[in-house]
Amino acid sequence: MGFLVRLKFTKSSGQNIELNQKLIDRTQTLLGIKGYYTNLEESRVDNQTIIGRYHELYKIEQAFRISKSDLQTRPIFHYKEEPIKLHVLICFMALVISKQIELQTKTSIRKLIHECKKITDARLKNKITGKEIRIRAKLNKATIEILQKLNLLT
Repeated sequence: MGFLVRLKFTKSSGQNIELNQKLIDRTQTLLGIKGYYTNLEESRVDNQTIIGRYHELYKIEQAFRISKSDLQTRPIFHYKEEPIKLHVLICFMALVISKQIELQTKTSIRKLIHECKKITDARLKNKITGKEIRIRAKLNKATIEILQKLNLLT
């Protein structure tokens, strides 16, 4: 039982396999050339702008990585249009808010979440009087700095 192995720079005719020199030459000619495809008209946007926007694509990809990992957004399956739009809106708002927090605090959202998880409150209720007392654990220096930058310390 034989199997066919397809190699990119080869061509075969029957039992003979040989190098595809035409393809090799074409590949060498195009080596290092990168093309950008857009549906925008040349009269509206120049080539440098298109290339510049493409180079900024990593920011969008980073945003999706942040939303999937740090913000823990996951696909949710909706069947009607309105819940789908609302889900996308909520995820987008979380991303925008997290980016604003990062810009304001100069701290990654991952670190902020890590620090905020250290904030703990205890609620004690006196069963006799019904009075409730709230106690907050002492905040560490990093958490205090972040909350100050966000004007959240009261």
